[in-house]
Amino acid sequence: MGDWTLSTWADAAQLAASVNRREVPDEARGVAPAAWFAKLREAGEMTYAVNYIAHAMPRYECVVWAVRALIDIGIARSDPAMVAALRWIDSPNDKLRRAAHDLGAGLDDETPQALLCEAIFLSGGSISEEDLPAIQPPPDVCAKLAAAAVLTAAFAGKDPQADIARSLQIGETVLAGA
Repeated sequence: MGDWTLSTWADAAQLAASVNRREVPDEARGVAPAAWFAKLREAGEMTYAVNYIAHAMPRYECVVWAVRALIDIGIARSDPAMVAALRWIDSPNDKLRRAAHDLGAGLDDETPQALLCEAIFLSGGSISEEDLPAIQPPPDVCAKLAAAAVLTAAFAGKDPQADIARSLQIGETVLAGA
């Protein structure tokens, strides 16, 4: 269990409520988020652990994690969506955020790449047209989409459990600031 220096969460139950406010385990109250994450992994709750760790991260780092995980799972860096994501990571500006969204809009909604592009678009900044008043995305939607991208890619592969386990390790590395 690593040190989650980039996470602002102090209580596992509060973090769990951001994942699903209808299913907050009482035993998570007063527990450090990293300790609860370790319990999830030990219990084999891997899909939930992916969602949990995605919500533990700030949005930018969540996208970084998803990109690193997708590349590790086997999506090529040269894939147009991955190129758009890597460009946005290098320079997280509104023009590149909207370009990722436009690219993702042309993809099948159920692909990891489309989900990643939407996570980037909903990571911060207005989701309305540029000439209209700003509308901010809900704070949890980037994490939900990033987690969905990782899980979709993992379950499309030959060894989903191994892909998920590596993705969780990447997430802990990101949360540790590495």
